[in-house]
Amino acid sequence: MKLNTLGPRLLWVGVLMGAALVATSPAVAEAAAAADHLLDPDTIHPATAEQFRAVLEHHRGKVVVVNYWATWCIPCLQELPELDLLQERYADRGLVVLAVSMDDPEKLDDRVRPFFAKRAPGLVSYLASAGDNSVDFVTSFDPEWPGALPTTMFFDRSGELTNIHLGRMLYSEFEEAVLGLLEAGGGS
Repeated sequence: MKLNTLGPRLLWVGVLMGAALVATSPAVAEAAAAADHLLDPDTIHPATAEQFRAVLEHHRGKVVVVNYWATWCIPCLQELPELDLLQERYADRGLVVLAVSMDDPEKLDDRVRPFFAKRAPGLVSYLASAGDNSVDFVTSFDPEWPGALPTTMFFDRSGELTNIHLGRMLYSEFEEAVLGLLEAGGGS
């Protein structure tokens, strides 16, 4: 007898859940698609600071290096191949290097994407925009940022911002900072 009353109740719950999924599926699908292209991008995509926070959260458990760069910044250009090499050497130990272009969004297709693909093909990059101006993007992570490029931020495995370096870094300096974080947090 209890089985007979349980069946209609389960059917009703299933109908309500199905209706809720149908009502929200376009929004859910759109959010999932947006997350997918930002979490594992195939090219540089514009991102807001909030979207980039989601990217950082996605990489929690790994050491994350975020480098703010621009095509017109000579020291940035010198760092990109070194950051690419750093990513290649330490990815298997739990390192993720993310680059954030501070270039004008109007130059994304004709300048930023081709330039970055040539300089750092193994890195993932975003464009600080999509509603934020690029300064607001960076100051949302470091309110005291003076506007220096390149700027590099180091996040430990718990997602904590541990260090900010303004200006050019040499490969050996990147490696020293990253090894300290990788060793402090153990394996990936």
